Amino acid sequence: MLLACSGLIAQAPRAIADDPIPDPKSPTQNIETIIPSRGSNMMGYLLLAEGAEPHGTVILLHGFPGYEQNMDLAQALRRDGWNVLVMHYRGAWGSQGSFSFSHCMEDVGAMLAYLTEPANAAKFHVNPRRIVAIGHSMGGFMTVAALAQHPQIAAGVVITEGSPEHDGPGYFGAESDPADYAPLAGTSPAALEQEAKTHATAWGFPALAARIAPRPMLVLSANDGLRASNEALTAALKQAGSPVTYLHMDTDHAFTDHRIALETAVLGWMDKTAP
Repeated sequence: MLLACSGLIAQAPRAIADDPIPDPKSPTQNIETIIPSRGSNMMGYLLLAEGAEPHGTVILLHGFPGYEQNMDLAQALRRDGWNVLVMHYRGAWGSQGSFSFSHCMEDVGAMLAYLTEPANAAKFHVNPRRIVAIGHSMGGFMTVAALAQHPQIAAGVVITEGSPEHDGPGYFGAESDPADYAPLAGTSPAALEQEAKTHATAWGFPALAARIAPRPMLVLSANDGLRASNEALTAALKQAGSPVTYLHMDTDHAFTDHRIALETAVLGWMDKTAP
């Protein structure tokens, strides 16, 4: 499904502007969270929505290396009734271990296992049948990979996907920025480039999309040089049989002047489409 920007965001959800009525018996909470992944600890936040009933829960995945974490989107999702887990991958921003694309994929699996572990699901009011992955840039690629690897994830939102295959220069080519590597441990442009080459076929859109169908996905693109990649992802998902909504916004890679539009589009799609 292709939608014009105005069509999906014609009316902003109340969660964009209005705080919920507080529930003193089961209030919203920010919980500092440490999750183990292959022997190393990841650090992050679990934003709990109010209410004691089981909530749909979002795994919100940041990009490479994670300067933009989309916490405004996380707060809007929580106001809309979703729990939101926001973690730093291994080797990123002080989390233990070394950074790699493969490790990031394993880390998302660890996040999912943490949320769906019965004791945690009960404690944090998580509905294990309503887990949605949302990712920006490299996190968008991790979202695609996560749905392909984990049938428990019910739906996904990709915010301008940046995969190793399609955005290689952004990671390890002439366009790579030394500031991107400052928060990362145990990696280098050469190491990431070799990893991307090794997994080129397995991480291609056709191979991943075939394992996602028929779950729904929202794909958003921007004026950042990745529009063709996002359109290719959309085509692969559609070909594989996934209900996919595609939306382009006239903005930059971080959606810096379209934050309200981004939140409105994501929440609108989630409320109508996500399980």
